[in-house]
Amino acid sequence: MLKRLFWLTIGFGLGAATTFRVQGALRRRVERALPPAAVIQLRRFNLALEERAAEIRARRLASHGGGQ
Repeated sequence: MLKRLFWLTIGFGLGAATTFRVQGALRRRVERALPPAAVIQLRRFNLALEERAAEIRARRLASHGGGQ
C-alpha cells in the first residue's frame, strides 16, 4: 500500500510539473507568433475577464452574507 501511495504521489507531481512547464512554453510561443497588437488586445481582454469574475464573486459573497 505504501508503494502505491509513493508512486501515486510521484506520478501526480510529475504530471503537474509537466503541465505547468508546457503551459508556460506554449504561452511564450503563442506570444512570439502573434503580432504585438494582438498580444496587447488579448492581455486587455484577459484583464477585463478577471475584473468581471471578481465583480461576480463580490456580488455572490454579498448576497450570501446579507441573507445570514
